Amino acid sequence: MKRLSFLLLSALLLLSTKTSAQTIFPTQFIAPAEFNTGTVHISVLSRSERQMTTNFLFEQGSHNSWHYHPNATQVLMVLSGEAYYQEEGKPKQLLRKGDVVTTAPNVRHWNGATPWSAAECMTVSEIAPGEQHAVQLRKVTDEEFTSPLTHENMIVRIAEIEVYPQYLSEYLAFANEVDRLSVEREKGVVCLFPMQSADDSTQIRILEIYASDEAYQNHLKTDHFQKYKQGTLHMVKSLKLPTMLPLDPETMKLIFRKNP
Repeated sequence: MKRLSFLLLSALLLLSTKTSAQTIFPTQFIAPAEFNTGTVHISVLSRSERQMTTNFLFEQGSHNSWHYHPNATQVLMVLSGEAYYQEEGKPKQLLRKGDVVTTAPNVRHWNGATPWSAAECMTVSEIAPGEQHAVQLRKVTDEEFTSPLTHENMIVRIAEIEVYPQYLSEYLAFANEVDRLSVEREKGVVCLFPMQSADDSTQIRILEIYASDEAYQNHLKTDHFQKYKQGTLHMVKSLKLPTMLPLDPETMKLIFRKNP
């Protein structure tokens, strides 16, 4: 029976129509709509009785259903784009290129692309003896998919910076680089939005939102922040970092439901 199942899978992969989707590996087939929302391109890279390696390209907004892997561990790696991952009973996570998540055996979960970005992911899944690779459950609801990514313990503040005029251009280059790298590389950096006063170009304001104090402390230790901090010490005339409290946290969460 196992031999027959393997042959049927192989035949399906060979007969499936390839798409023009841009993936590292050629798409072998489209995931069935019964267990997926949107278009999900799949390539099975290797398979044995004990392990399967699969490449997924989730088109923008597409995702799989709630499922679990019986008595088996799965490792998910994000190769490009931005993805969602959620385990039952836990908040939804935003994943970016280079993020790795290990799902414990029998943990119900789902993953897929964000509403604003496609995502390419690779999974390495154990297959327990006598068990199927995955048990499919219900589809992810719209409410679950669009639920906000914010956390109650997040840090919100507006950095108030005054720069010496002679260093303004050089400072802006440093600031733009650290803001971009922080948002791209750090999951805990929700927002770094720099602004310049229209009346006085030396007055800089940065809207900063971190998922938690831990995320903020980790941010301070990164190479890109230290490069910015040390490189601009002589350029900054004054710096204030007042922490802000949102007046209406529930309305604030709605911001993160919207596409950038």
